[in-house]
Amino acid sequence: MKIGIIGTGNMGRALGVGWARVGHEVFFGSRDLNKAKAIATNATASTQAGDFDAAAAFGKVILYTIRDRFPSSVLKKPEALSGKVVIDCNNSAILGLDVPDPGTRPGIHFSTSVPSHAERLAADVPGAHVVKAFNTMASQVIEFDHDELAQRRVSVFLCSDDARAKSVVKGLAEELGFVGVDCGELERAQLVESVGDFIRFQIIGMGLGPFGTISLNLVR
Repeated sequence: MKIGIIGTGNMGRALGVGWARVGHEVFFGSRDLNKAKAIATNATASTQAGDFDAAAAFGKVILYTIRDRFPSSVLKKPEALSGKVVIDCNNSAILGLDVPDPGTRPGIHFSTSVPSHAERLAADVPGAHVVKAFNTMASQVIEFDHDELAQRRVSVFLCSDDARAKSVVKGLAEELGFVGVDCGELERAQLVESVGDFIRFQIIGMGLGPFGTISLNLVR
């Protein structure tokens, strides 16, 4: 499958390299071409690199990793995402860490947006099939190999208004060793982004470190 990565931060790098190594065609898109090329070199010989628009044009599936800046302001041709599966792995900025806290409170604080980031992304590119996924873990967890992840049974929570798109992303998650969990329509991304905030609070605020995860288990 052709996968375009828009943004080469930790999540874009970890997921893109992981998918390349299990056999997908991956294109890393970045503002910094040298950074994109360096990441591509560490994936597979066939992995490509370029700018955001090239990644958007390349992929049938797009991983969108840019928080609070949407395709209409990032891409020259945002219509390139029309008809494609677009994965949103973003969470809101952490107040007091990523951005200043307006209330100047000590410590870190969370403010999950309503509508969710995923819903705002979908509104920005109405022709795309947006799926919320991969926002409840740090990139260090994604970098584990398949067998280690499969043993841990870490959940990837999936929300979308398009059942086929959600199924595609579930398959991509499970290829890496995760367990895909259907969370319903895209509106439920508001809940899933809150779960992402909870996990980030545990990782950062409570000092668990980047390997804190969450899994949904059925007690029989």
